[in-house]
Amino acid sequence: MCTIIVRHRMDDFCSTIIASNRDEFYDRPATGPLVLRTEPLVVGGRDEREGGTWFGLGRDGLFLGLTNQRSFATRDDSLCSRGGLVLEALAEGSLKGVEQYLRRVDPATYNEFNLIFGDGEQLRAAYSRRDATAIEIENLAAGVHVLCNDRLGSPEFPKAERARVRVVALPRDPWPRIKSALVEVLADESLPDPSDVPPIPPGAPFGQDVARCLQAICVKTPVYGTVSSTIAALSPGRVEQYWFSDGQPSQQSFQNMTALTRDTE
Repeated sequence: MCTIIVRHRMDDFCSTIIASNRDEFYDRPATGPLVLRTEPLVVGGRDEREGGTWFGLGRDGLFLGLTNQRSFATRDDSLCSRGGLVLEALAEGSLKGVEQYLRRVDPATYNEFNLIFGDGEQLRAAYSRRDATAIEIENLAAGVHVLCNDRLGSPEFPKAERARVRVVALPRDPWPRIKSALVEVLADESLPDPSDVPPIPPGAPFGQDVARCLQAICVKTPVYGTVSSTIAALSPGRVEQYWFSDGQPSQQSFQNMTALTRDTE
């Protein structure tokens, strides 16, 4: 139940800020940020089971974040890797290239997913559903957008609105202050009132108590939860900052990974 927060065209330091939590089963192996390809440069964490990534950056400020679409049905492991799609899309090297790539994708070949992507100047969301004939791409305006495991604005994820309200309220502070504030948002383990948690359908693989736990911004359950976090600041043509926490942001410090986006210049 990942959370990707994007603050777009609201700051003086840069044009786009991303703060995200990756939620996953604790036993799923992954590696922190590294160079995933060199031409064009793509950096990001690597899912060691499927080989793709959940969040990737190009040297020129192109980024793409992935969330799986929540489903209570069993996932089809015979379909293509969604994390692999992120890598292939970023290999196009430009926002226009990513859009063209996504328009060529057949949604029926993937389990359902959501994307948010941009280049420091423009911002897009995309939704892939297996019963659709094409991936839907949406242009996003300036402001704060929070993508969980459904469309932007979905009533199924009230934690997205809680995160959005907090990040909208942040002032145009210098980078160190806004980064610290975003760490606090990502580390928020507070749970909503049970009455605010949308009911899950009969036969779901977990109960309403777990559904409530999944509505925390930083998720903790015995077997599943927030396993890493990313904060990045982008300007058109440049990655200004790239920070990564290999673990829950309330327990692990963020490491500066910005040099990875410049190591081939």
